Amino acid sequence: MIANLQANTTYAVHLRAASSSGGKDWVGSVTANGEIHSYWGRTGQIHQHAAKPGDRNALLKLVTQKQTGKDRYYVVDQYDSQQGWSSLTKQNVPPPHQQNSKPEQKPATEPVVDWVEAPDDSINWDF
Repeated sequence: MIANLQANTTYAVHLRAASSSGGKDWVGSVTANGEIHSYWGRTGQIHQHAAKPGDRNALLKLVTQKQTGKDRYYVVDQYDSQQGWSSLTKQNVPPPHQQNSKPEQKPATEPVVDWVEAPDDSINWDF
């Protein structure tokens, strides 16, 4: 979420994606003046900004591209000029990021034979 959106912002959406550095945030907003403003950076550190002409439909097209692209962004918050920011994280939990995930392996345990108490137990060879 961006605390200081441009004046006359009518709609904004905050997206997030997992990354090897801990996460990426992207915020897209549209103003009543017909400008799209994009903000981006590492999660919690949004410092980049760019602007271009466009309307809400053009912004929603950018959002769709972010959501279906290789980084798989998901919606975190939305802004409406009448409601302010509203969190969507509980409704929109991202799928787990499957990057080099390995199932947890349990250590191998073999039966322990006490050769003093059970000297008659033999070794079972499998060849």
